[in-house]
Amino acid sequence: MRDHGVHEAVMVDQVINNLIADKKGNYVDCTFGLGGHAFAILKKLDSEAKLTGIDRDSESLLKANEVLEKDKRFSFINDKFGNIQSHFDPKSLDGILVDLGISSNQLDNPERGFSFQLKGPLDMRMSQSDKVSAETWINKSTKEEIAKVLWEVGEERHSRKISDSICRERDLSPINTTQRLSEIILASKPRRSKKHPATNVFRAIRMEVNSELQELQSLLVSAGKLLKEGGRLAVISFHSLEDRIVKRFVQGKSLEGQNFSFKKVGPKHFKPSQEEVIRNPRSRSAILRIVEKVA
Repeated sequence: MRDHGVHEAVMVDQVINNLIADKKGNYVDCTFGLGGHAFAILKKLDSEAKLTGIDRDSESLLKANEVLEKDKRFSFINDKFGNIQSHFDPKSLDGILVDLGISSNQLDNPERGFSFQLKGPLDMRMSQSDKVSAETWINKSTKEEIAKVLWEVGEERHSRKISDSICRERDLSPINTTQRLSEIILASKPRRSKKHPATNVFRAIRMEVNSELQELQSLLVSAGKLLKEGGRLAVISFHSLEDRIVKRFVQGKSLEGQNFSFKKVGPKHFKPSQEEVIRNPRSRSAILRIVEKVA
């Protein structure tokens, strides 16, 4: 999960220099957010090129509308990026970018409920139109389901103990604030490092509520079908579970029925420069992989 601070798109130069092979091409920014990557891509593209922004968060519409008014090359889709295949024709795209991090404007808004450091409702939905919030999930799921998600998605060593505590506490009264969930976690595990004890748990719940791993897998399969030969896919991930899915996919080791293949662009992965990490600490865990469709 990213740190607080002013929102700044991650590894912009590495993305732009390696994603855009055809300046007249058709590109998609699957996680438009506040438009950081999109603005940079548009600067690089020629006048006949196209860029489509996708974001499930309706709050992105405000920033997207600013771009729509100024640039005829740009269009916007308010949807989950896992649904990308319903919006484009096969082999019609020259490049796809997805940034899997949560943006600072989401994290820093207490009402969105993403942060254990801010008191707010236990929400965590990327799209407010989704029915299941973190509050619903944490109060309705079985003890086994909670422990499984915390262990597998959050890589949380104390998953069972935390799940026991959550279920015991919700029997007393529903868990409906970030502060109360954070307090339950803090009372359930020792604090042995600078990392806040609630970090993995909040991330796991957020990823489960928003089906983030399923969305990623859907996007990867769709990218293989939608990219032209020579088209490029750039994925920025922020922890090992996401990066492992991306890495295995581009190596052809996972996901059903692949009849396409990729080769890597540049090094096996890109990391932010030391200067960027100092300027923007939230970038420090980012890993960028860029691949080109070869068949």
